Amino acid sequence: MTTPDLSESSPAVNEDGYLLNPDVWDRDMAEKLARMSDVWPLTEKHWKIIEFLRWYYEQHGQGPVVYKICRATGISVKEICELFPCGMVRGAYRIAGLPWPGGCG
Repeated sequence: MTTPDLSESSPAVNEDGYLLNPDVWDRDMAEKLARMSDVWPLTEKHWKIIEFLRWYYEQHGQGPVVYKICRATGISVKEICELFPCGMVRGAYRIAGLPWPGGCG
């Protein structure tokens, strides 16, 4: 298992760990953000969720609710909680480079 080098080019994030410029997101950036969120290593299931989040956000201008993620990916809520122990918004949204969804606690 290889650990990403965060010292070389740490992403510019706000005080909550969300990218200041979501346009710089790519898979390498996701790995750095995952490491910063203690969600490492990223597995195939992590990527399935991350890629769906990004696709959904591009289509709808907002992130999906959990049941839509489950339906689209075949991954249960329980598994999502295990994959992203810091939570869907603080974990998966952050790693996917999505902005903080207003009104989410």
